Amino acid sequence: MLPASRRQRANRQPRIPVTPLSLALAAALLGHATLAAAQDGANSTDGKDKTTELARIEVTGSNIRRTDVETASPVQVISKQDIENMGARTLLQVLDNLPAARPAQQDSRSLFTGSDGASQANLRGLGAQGTLVLLNGRRLSYYGAPAGFQTQFVNIDSIPAAAIERMEVLTDGASAVYGTDAVAGVINVITKRNYQGAEVSVTTDKSSRIDSYGEHQASITAGFGDLDKDRYNVYASVNLYRRDAIPLSDFYDKRPKQYYVNNPNYLNNLRLGTGSKPGVFNPGTYFAFDPATGRRVQEAAPGCNNVLTTEVAGPRCIAQTWMNREVDAGAQTERMTGYVNAHFLIGENTEAFTELTYTDIDLRANGGTPTSFSTTTGNPSSWFSRNTGTSVNQFRYPFLGPNNEYNRASPQLKALMGGVVGLQYLLQDAGGDYFGQRNTDKSYRALGGLRGTIGDWNWETAFATAGTHSVTYQTINVNLKGFEKAFGPYTIDPGTGRVIISDHPAYKFGEISEANAALLRGAYPTFDIHSWTRLHTLDGKIEGPLFSLPAGEVRAAFGFNVSRETFYTPGNEDAANGLITQQGGSWFDGKRNTYALFTEAVAPLTDKLELDAALRVDKYPNFNANVAPKIGLKYQVLPQLLLRGTYSEGFRAPSLAEAGTGGVFAQLGGYRDEIRCDETNAIANLLRQSRRGGDVDLGNSLLNADCGRTVARMTQPNQDLKPEKAKIATLGFVFEPLDWLSVSADYWFIYRRNEIAAPDFSKQEDILSSTRSPITESDRAALAALAAMCADSASGVSCPGTLPGYSVGNVASVVGQYKNKGRTLIDGFDIDARSRFSLGEWGSLNVGLAATIAGRNRTYLDDESGWYYGDTVGYYNNPRLRATINADWNYRQVTTSFFVNYVGKTKWAWERIDEEDNNPQTCTAGHLALPKAQCDGVPSWWTANLSATWRPTEKLNIGITVKNLFDRLPFYDPNSFLGDSSDYASIFGRSYSFTVGYKF
Repeated sequence: MLPASRRQRANRQPRIPVTPLSLALAAALLGHATLAAAQDGANSTDGKDKTTELARIEVTGSNIRRTDVETASPVQVISKQDIENMGARTLLQVLDNLPAARPAQQDSRSLFTGSDGASQANLRGLGAQGTLVLLNGRRLSYYGAPAGFQTQFVNIDSIPAAAIERMEVLTDGASAVYGTDAVAGVINVITKRNYQGAEVSVTTDKSSRIDSYGEHQASITAGFGDLDKDRYNVYASVNLYRRDAIPLSDFYDKRPKQYYVNNPNYLNNLRLGTGSKPGVFNPGTYFAFDPATGRRVQEAAPGCNNVLTTEVAGPRCIAQTWMNREVDAGAQTERMTGYVNAHFLIGENTEAFTELTYTDIDLRANGGTPTSFSTTTGNPSSWFSRNTGTSVNQFRYPFLGPNNEYNRASPQLKALMGGVVGLQYLLQDAGGDYFGQRNTDKSYRALGGLRGTIGDWNWETAFATAGTHSVTYQTINVNLKGFEKAFGPYTIDPGTGRVIISDHPAYKFGEISEANAALLRGAYPTFDIHSWTRLHTLDGKIEGPLFSLPAGEVRAAFGFNVSRETFYTPGNEDAANGLITQQGGSWFDGKRNTYALFTEAVAPLTDKLELDAALRVDKYPNFNANVAPKIGLKYQVLPQLLLRGTYSEGFRAPSLAEAGTGGVFAQLGGYRDEIRCDETNAIANLLRQSRRGGDVDLGNSLLNADCGRTVARMTQPNQDLKPEKAKIATLGFVFEPLDWLSVSADYWFIYRRNEIAAPDFSKQEDILSSTRSPITESDRAALAALAAMCADSASGVSCPGTLPGYSVGNVASVVGQYKNKGRTLIDGFDIDARSRFSLGEWGSLNVGLAATIAGRNRTYLDDESGWYYGDTVGYYNNPRLRATINADWNYRQVTTSFFVNYVGKTKWAWERIDEEDNNPQTCTAGHLALPKAQCDGVPSWWTANLSATWRPTEKLNIGITVKNLFDRLPFYDPNSFLGDSSDYASIFGRSYSFTVGYKF
C-alpha cells in the first residue's frame, strides 16, 4: 500500500546516491532545507558546514544522521495525507491497510482476552510481541493487561493521532538498534516538530448496513513560537474519539446465511415475538428427572403467559432474549488523547525538548441483561484462584427443596425427586443495563532531554517515564457470599448430594423490586481488576564522523540505555479467595532493571558501496547478556539501480508476565475434548434424524456442545525462561528506470527459535495435570431421550444395537506452564511500485502498488513433532498474497483518492494435518459445514474506498470517503469470532465518512 513510500524528484543527478524516498523524507523533516542543500550535504565531508548539518536527518532503524535516507534496510513511510486518503481513523486501521501487517487484536472485539480494551500491531504475523512500537523513536510503556495474560504489548490506541506527522515502518529486524521485541520490524510514529497557528478537524463515519455503527472524531492543535526565529516552539494537540456500540438487535440477523444453518436453534432461541418481553414478569420453569428413566420432565410455572411445549421434556415458560448485548459485534469506546511538544534553543549548540502524552480510554459493553437463575444439572462452573492453589473451585445453581415457599410445581413433578425441583427463572430486578463489562485505561509518557553539538559530533540524552493503569470492571459472575445471602443458607440433600436453597430466601421470586435488585447486586457484584505498568528510561548517544576514507567520511554512533520496568496486577481479593465464579484472574508482581550499550557505524567503502554495521548488548536479570549484531550493505550499481541487503540477529526477553511471580488463574475457552466431542455428537446426530420435533431440538442443542467447552486453567510463570532469538535477513533493490517510476523489491527472511509459548492444552505433553467432572444429570437425561426415541418406531430412526453413550465426564480443569519451545521460519517478498504523472492543466496523478508475497511459514513445535505441520502458507489466515493499489488525483483544489485492499485466497484448514478433516471433499471448516460455493477454500477478497477532499481556501478543507464502495458483504467463516470474514471484510457494508477541517 504505502502511497508515500516513494516520491519522484524533479531532476535526476546521476552521481548522487539519493532516491525519491530520500528527498521525500528530507523535505518532510526539513521543510526549510532546499534540494541544493541536500545535495551539498550528500557530497560534502566538511562537518563544519552548517548546511550539511541541516541536511542530515535520522531515519528509523539507525542512530546515525545521514543525507541519504535510503538505508540498507527497507523503510516505508505513510504521511498524514496518505492516512486521510485511505479513510483510516485510527492507527489500527492504518495497519490493516499495510500488506506487511497482519490482523491483530481490535479494541472493540477484545473483551475476555485478558487485554480488554486495547489494540495491537502485528508485523509479519509474528504477533504483537515481535513488533516494536515507538513514539518519536522512543519506547512507550506496555499496556497494563497482557494479551492472554501473557503477551505484553504497546496499546496503539494510546498514540496521539491528531499530532501525527507520519509513520515510518521498518520491515527489518532492529534489535541491534532498539533491543527487545524488534524482530519482525519497527513502527515509529513521528509527530510534528515545529507548529504554529491552530487547526480543528471533525470527522464522523456512518454505516449503510448497521444503523448503530458510528465513529466520531474531533481534534484541535495549536502552537506558537518559531524555533529558528524565536528560539522556541510549543504546541499542543487534543484528540477526541468515540465509537458507538453495536447491540445484538442490530446484528443478530445480518450474519452470513450458513451461520444459521450450522446453528439451527440460534434464531429460535431468541424467542422474538413468542417469549415474554424484557421487563415483563416471567415466572419461569420447574423441572425434575424421572428416577426410572433419567428423562428430564418440565412444566411452566403458574402464571406463565408464554408456554412452549416440547415433545421431549414438556412445556416450559420462555422469554425473549434481551437484544442489548454489545460484547460481540462492538463495544462503545470513548478516547481522549492529549499531547504537548516543546523545543527551546539554549545558546548556539544546545536544544532542550520535552514531550507529554496522556490518553484516557473508556470502553463499555452491555453483556446482555438480564441473567438467569438456572439450576445446574450439567457441568458446574469451575475455576482456579490464587489463594486456593491447585484446588478447583466449583459452583452449581441450587435446587428448590420440597418445603420451599416458591416451589409451586405440580404434585406429579415433585414426586419424581422427593419434592425437590430445579428452577429456571429470569432475574430481571437489576435493570436492563446492569450486566456487562467496562474497561478503562489511563496511560502517559513524560519525556525531557537535551541535544546539541560538540565540534562535528551530535549528542542527545533524555529521561522518560511512562506508565499505564488499566482496570477491568466486570458484572457477570456470581459472588458466592453474595449469592448465599440472597438465596441461602443452603442444605445438602443427603441422598443425592444436591444443593438446596433456603426454604425462605431473602430474594423474593415472583416479583420485580428494588429490594430484590439490591440482593442481585450483591450476588452479581461489579468487581474490578487493576493492572499497572511502569517504564523509566535514561538514554544517551553521540554521533559524528570518525575519519575519512577515499569515498567519504565514516560516521559512528555510541550510546547507552538504562531502564526500570515494573508490572503489578494485585488481582481482586474476592477472586483471589475463589469467591467469584469463573474469574480467577491473574496476579503478577515483577520488576527488573535492564542495561544496554550500543554502537553503529556507516562507512562508504567505495563511491558506490556503503557498509552499515551495528551492535547492541542488553543485560536482563536471570540470563546472560544478549549480543545483537546487524550488518547492511548498499550498492549503487547504476544511477537508476540500488542494491541493498542486511543480516541481523534479534531477541525478545521474557516479559514479566511470563517470568515474574504470580500466574494466571482463569478460564480456557473453546477447549476441545475429542472423547466427549465424539460421544456427544454421536448422540446428537441420531436424535436429529427423528421425526419427533422434540428429539430434533435436543439433538440440535447437543451438536458440538462438547467440542468447545470452557474449563478452568492455571498457567504458571517460569523464571528459568530464556530469551527468544532470531536471525533476520533482507535482500533487495530500488530501481528507477524513468523519472516518473520507482520500483523496489525486497526478499525477507526471519528464523525465530527458543520461542516462549503458553501451554497448548490440546496437547497432552503440555498439561501438567487435569481433572474431569462426573457424568451429569443432563448427560443421563440426553441418554434417556435417545433410548426413548429408539424405542418409538414413530421416530423413523434406525438405531444401532448398542446405543452411543458416555464413557467420561467433561474436562473440568487443566494446569500448564510457560516454556521455551518451538521455532518459526517465515520468508517472502515485499514489492512497492510508485509512479507520478503530470496531467498538465488537469493536475497530477500518483499511482502505487504494494504487495507482500509470502514464501514459507513453518513451525517447529518440539523435537518430537519437528516440522510436522509443514508449510502453512496458503492455509487459513496465511494468504500467499496481500496487496494494495492506490491512485491519487490532484486537480486544482480537489484531491480524489481510490484505494483497493486485496487479500488472496487460502484453504480452510489451518495446516496439512487439519486438512485431513477439513477439505473440499468434506466441505467443512472447523468441523462445521460450509456452503457449497465455499468448499474449495477461503475466497480471495478485496474492498475499495473512494475519497475526495476539497480545499476551497487555504484554511478550509472538506472531505468525504465512501468505504467499501461496492458494498461487499462478508462471507461465512466458521473459524472467526462472529462466524463471518470480518477480519478483513467489513461487516458494516458501505459506509460514509465526512470530514471538515479549518486552520486559523
